[in-house]
Amino acid sequence: MQINYLSLSIGLLGAAKLILNAFGLDIISDNEINAIGNGVATIATIVGVYMNHKKPV
Repeated sequence: MQINYLSLSIGLLGAAKLILNAFGLDIISDNEINAIGNGVATIATIVGVYMNHKKPV
């Protein structure tokens, strides 16, 4: 099984925000999570374009 670290990192960041908000700490804002998520998605898209898309024979 292969782990998708890009989606895992965004999920962990969202979980950390929920846990911190439950304790009354507003350290990570929604705008920061959106910016990080958009940055990770952009990097994943650029990497996907440059990957080898040929199927091994």
